[in-house]
Amino acid sequence: MSGNEQNATSDTKIEAISRHLHHLIRLRAALGPFQAAIGSPEGPSGLATLWRPCQEQIDLLLDAAPSAAWAARINLLSQEVRDNLLDELGAPVALADLASALEQACEAALMEVDRALRAFVSAVEQGGTR
Repeated sequence: MSGNEQNATSDTKIEAISRHLHHLIRLRAALGPFQAAIGSPEGPSGLATLWRPCQEQIDLLLDAAPSAAWAARINLLSQEVRDNLLDELGAPVALADLASALEQACEAALMEVDRALRAFVSAVEQGGTR
């Protein structure tokens, strides 16, 4: 691989890792207000409004990491949250459990992305990329 090809590959990898980190961090930030409002008197419409920023970040994350196993888990949990929000009898306990599971999935994803970043840095330090 030529130097230019290697640099392009490195740039692509670091850009992907950066996008994953960015969207995961923003998703976790958006989850805070949503989780805090679960069980509040605002009801389902208020929760749906607070869910939108979460869903936007999930959509961006899935665009950036469509084949990652952790992205599939986050997508599945987001579908369950949406289904629960659409259910007129949406149970606050179920939503709280789903939001907690989504937060845990984000944490696991952040750990995976951190490992990818560390591997990338190690490869660059050793003079090559993976």
